[in-house]
Amino acid sequence: MTLVIATATQTEMKAVLLGFNRRGRIGCKFPSMGECCETPVNNHQCLLVVTGVGPVNAALSIGRILGERKDITGVLNLGVAGSFDLEQAPLGSLVVADSEIWPEYGLHTADGIDPEGIKFPLWEYNGVDGPYTVWDRMELEPEKAFRLLDLSPPRELLKGASMTVSGVTGTEERARMLTERYNPLTENMEGFSIALACLQAGIPFLELRTVSNLVGSRKAEHWKLDDALQALGRFARELFV
Repeated sequence: MTLVIATATQTEMKAVLLGFNRRGRIGCKFPSMGECCETPVNNHQCLLVVTGVGPVNAALSIGRILGERKDITGVLNLGVAGSFDLEQAPLGSLVVADSEIWPEYGLHTADGIDPEGIKFPLWEYNGVDGPYTVWDRMELEPEKAFRLLDLSPPRELLKGASMTVSGVTGTEERARMLTERYNPLTENMEGFSIALACLQAGIPFLELRTVSNLVGSRKAEHWKLDDALQALGRFARELFV
């Protein structure tokens, strides 16, 4: 059985591989955007996938894999993210998503977006506790996913709500609005799509990201991408110990 390790970019995938083997490469062709590559990682058979940036690329890449292969046991989504609060999630810290939010789904009104305003949910299914409807938020179960995927939670692990956007938040005003309305901890561009694909396929999903920046700020002191990538590799290695 095969575990998908998905990153949005080759840069993030290389950081993960550097954490695994300090070489940043593997025994097969390094995956380009939209491609995948099979490789063992300790006792796991893995499929490395570079989805491309954004929710559409993520949905297409993971959806294609899940449609073509029936041996996928789950998806591990690794990468970097922005933090809405550097006191709660400092630069370089690792955050596991316990929910995913898509703030762009629904009916745009003068008071903001109403996710149920268009009357069409993203997904409906019967869960353990009864019927469940997905609008603009999904609750995740990272502890259960760690166990089902036989992965080790890193020691320095934070937990919080992750928000998926099509366009990165570039102003403090928008960051404040999103915080007040949704109370997210981190911002990313792929997680919701992959989480929904896994929900529909009935397989575990786990999303872990290191903090590279403060959401809404373009100041140099609020961006530490290289540090976040190094931390991503270090934490990725801990998952497979």
